[in-house]
Amino acid sequence: MSLPPPSEILSTIRSSCESVSLPLNESAIDEFIHSVPQDQWSKLSTNHGVRLPLKFDSALQELNLLATLGLLNFLSGYRKALHRLTTRGAYSTILSIVLSAYLTSSSPEDESSILSTRGMLSANVASIAALAQITTHSESDHPTLGPAVKVGTKDPEAFEILELLVGVLHETGKVLEDLGMKNLGEWFEGELCRTNGDSGAMIHSMATTFPAFKDVHSVNGKPVYLFKKALWTLNAIHTRFSNEAEEGTSFPVPKGIENFPVFADNVLPSMLIHFKILPTPSSLSPVPSPTVLRASSVHACHLIVKRAHELSQQGGGGGDKEWLKDWTEVGLDGYLWSLAKEGTYREGVERAVEERGTVYY
Repeated sequence: MSLPPPSEILSTIRSSCESVSLPLNESAIDEFIHSVPQDQWSKLSTNHGVRLPLKFDSALQELNLLATLGLLNFLSGYRKALHRLTTRGAYSTILSIVLSAYLTSSSPEDESSILSTRGMLSANVASIAALAQITTHSESDHPTLGPAVKVGTKDPEAFEILELLVGVLHETGKVLEDLGMKNLGEWFEGELCRTNGDSGAMIHSMATTFPAFKDVHSVNGKPVYLFKKALWTLNAIHTRFSNEAEEGTSFPVPKGIENFPVFADNVLPSMLIHFKILPTPSSLSPVPSPTVLRASSVHACHLIVKRAHELSQQGGGGGDKEWLKDWTEVGLDGYLWSLAKEGTYREGVERAVEERGTVYY
């Protein structure tokens, strides 16, 4: 499917998602907004999971790590399997892989690391399993010889996860090799300079250059644009470098982040269903697809923020809801994502979307 022009990317994400959205419960939107404590919003709305306790030799080295993290930020449909295999969720597993790759690299130019083009191309199931600390086989007693002889049994879920990761690394490494790039960060540096950090142009370039960023789907013949990983990656780069005062940052930061839609994954639809803003999928016929649920979460969050801004104006300003005027969709994404990881929400909210085989979220 073709992409809209760079200048229309963000508006097309919203309009395409609205066109396939499930019906929303408007009264539940107001109830949700009024239930959000201001101090909790301030704490959670800026958290998108990026905390890197590392020291980098250069801004480009850190940009490369963030770009690789964004590229591999998927596997949400394997949450239960990953908890069994690693005791971690999807994002924590990917973060662990990328940090391990960085910490075990002999130098920034280490061509055996997945943080390099050559390392992406040479990645295999065994090497990624080692970085992720995933055991690919389990031992059991021999069926006829008993406990004296152990046999290894292949874990199909582990292999499915690892093969998806290896596939994306090989595919991306091949593109970078053809472009003559040493790593993904070098490509990002060049594109940020070429586009002067224009986010629409960056999303367009990411999606047309790397298949794993082209999060575009068809619903009833209509294209639906989501671009979860591209949006997340650009936001992560902006958050890290927007206040950068160091000399040597050789690229502009992505612009227009405050106008981004949410980063549609499996968490947002689940939380919006929990708050009764979206209908329970099992109550609908036919049961909506993962794409429809993700698109509905994009549209719902857009309307939630729009309504929050309206409520902030009630009473002539200066009231206890005036702070709602500062809500953004990116902030709402961070709030819902972080809330889902806390307390009763972590165990009590079932994921409404568990799509396997996808590399987009």
